[in-house]
Amino acid sequence: MNWLRLYITVEGQAEKAFADQALAPYLANFNIEVKPRVVLTNRKLGKRGGILDFAKIEGDLTRLMKQDSHPEARFTTMVDFYALPPEFPGWTEARTKALPQDRVTVLEEALRRQFGDARFHPYIQLHEFEALLYCDLTELQHRIANSERGIATLQQEVAGFRPEEINEGATTAPSKRIIRPLPVYERSKVRVGAAAAAAIGLPALREKCPHFNDWLSRLESLA
Repeated sequence: MNWLRLYITVEGQAEKAFADQALAPYLANFNIEVKPRVVLTNRKLGKRGGILDFAKIEGDLTRLMKQDSHPEARFTTMVDFYALPPEFPGWTEARTKALPQDRVTVLEEALRRQFGDARFHPYIQLHEFEALLYCDLTELQHRIANSERGIATLQQEVAGFRPEEINEGATTAPSKRIIRPLPVYERSKVRVGAAAAAAIGLPALREKCPHFNDWLSRLESLA
């Protein structure tokens, strides 16, 4: 079976590290070579990271698809729903939906239409990469010294929520909730967050995060 190249355009270094550590070895079982890349946000300075506006990610992805126009190339995204710029395609329609899952579905379909390339399979993370960490907060605790009390506070705060239900509020988004009792996380997100999410393991992430599971199922089906 021929191998596919899967370019995953991500929002930041934590997502890239997670793709390297967790997604790449798993999808290799399906003859899919994962090539994560942080979105280019300033071509002149070579700056990468953060979805500042839709034009940045559109330009970056369009150039990438032209550079690798081969049929074995595939493309996807891993960007946060939290703080997504309102100029994203489908935003007006998405705002009419009551449930975040439905909003994200509208946005992903609008992205697919925007690029018009059958090789492109967009994914928007509900609501942030950090949502994955709530599948098992003890993995975060293992990596942050003296975090027992902060983790216990977090566990109480989100009791009854599924990880993907933790919302997009300015103070209640997944990362904001973590930083409040554990401020060290803000400067150790890449080192700590990616490793914790990978250690939780894809089976647990898929079980507790249905939208993430749907995306991974679509990636598996590419083979």
